[in-house]
Amino acid sequence: MSKNIFRWTIGFLIIILAGCTAAPADKESGSSAPAAAASTAGEIVVDLSVPPPGSQATQEKWDTFDDAKRQDSWDKYIDGLAAAQTATAEEAPAEEVVKTPGSGGGGGAMSVIPVIVGELTKAPMELYYYGLGELNAGREIRVRPLSAGTVASVYVSAGDIVETGDLLFSLDNNDLVKNIERTSEKWDKDIELAEIKLNEALDNLETANSLFAKDLIAQAEVENARKSWEEANLSYEKIQLSKRSELENLQENLRTTLAISPGRGVVSSLSFQKGDQVNNTDYMEIIDIESILVSVPVPENIITRIRTGLKVYGKKASSPEYSLEGTVISTALKADSNRTYEVTASFENTNQKLLPGMLIEAQIQLTRLNSDFIVPKESIISSGAGSFIFRIKENAAEKVPVETGASRGALIQVRGALAEGDKLVLQGQSYLQPGMSVNVIETRAYLPERTEF
Repeated sequence: MSKNIFRWTIGFLIIILAGCTAAPADKESGSSAPAAAASTAGEIVVDLSVPPPGSQATQEKWDTFDDAKRQDSWDKYIDGLAAAQTATAEEAPAEEVVKTPGSGGGGGAMSVIPVIVGELTKAPMELYYYGLGELNAGREIRVRPLSAGTVASVYVSAGDIVETGDLLFSLDNNDLVKNIERTSEKWDKDIELAEIKLNEALDNLETANSLFAKDLIAQAEVENARKSWEEANLSYEKIQLSKRSELENLQENLRTTLAISPGRGVVSSLSFQKGDQVNNTDYMEIIDIESILVSVPVPENIITRIRTGLKVYGKKASSPEYSLEGTVISTALKADSNRTYEVTASFENTNQKLLPGMLIEAQIQLTRLNSDFIVPKESIISSGAGSFIFRIKENAAEKVPVETGASRGALIQVRGALAEGDKLVLQGQSYLQPGMSVNVIETRAYLPERTEF
């Protein structure tokens, strides 16, 4: 194909396709102004007063553009047609030229339309409620002194990570320790004396049994020796039990002077320091931020559609690139003064990037609709007879009536005589008629891989 023929063809395509958006006919002359025309020199001339075919800009919006932006839009459109025309020319025999119906390439509709398609796909549609919530720690623990006293030692500081069983702080317990030592020594002496008596009673019992076997003493003397041993053994056991009980009580008092971490977390604050006098109003606070909660206010017309276990997608308002997924764990039964209900969701925060008090954007899953065909709204053409889409079969356009369903963003559910894998026309459908030949210049995926907001 020569350069002049190529230019003539592109120019002619511009004339035909732009005609549908050309200016109204001049009442006096009875002619209409074309959106694009071929000059005598073979260059393409466009009407910058109207948008190129397929433009997303309305005429009203187009009128607000300057000439440079209008020319850029037309240039992009012409480049796209040129690329499509070149691809077609390379696939066709060298002498073949795409022509319009009519003799000598006269007027009429284009016989080959460049289109962009996507494979028709079934997918479930999830509907969400968007809200802004505040983060809270998954768990907040306040460890208080179990008795009044003087703080002897503080073993952690704010910001430290503690594990279950870690020693946090201790009160002055010197008097308790000394009392335990004195009590233990006292009971050790009592047990020692009781053990001596028990051993003596055991020796007497063994001697009595030996003498009785030789008929040297009566049975009554043996029974007396056995009774003495039993009394000594009982006394020994009572002393041991008393010692253990008293020492356990003293040790429990000692434990009240020690504060132990009940779980893993981060020390967030403490209301005292070493040497302070404290009581049960003082505390050390530990927060768990490995799991974190977000509270989202929800209006009354939405709360009835939310239940525990639903998915929640979150983004940190100050860092949108950081996102995560959680679940609803509770919903309020009572509205606040603003007639909203609090929905609480839990997120795993293993790297501790989220902190209490931060704001988070949240999408709460409301429902998951049945798997239907999902298409971009812009691929649907509406007319008085209803809605329809175009699909491509054997390089020809086929018009398919559809019923529309629920929508989400730019996507909408459709039902009709459709099959998975059908080539849905995504761009170029405005210029199609049933049976028209098409040139598929691109096949693209139109469904998102995951929820974005």
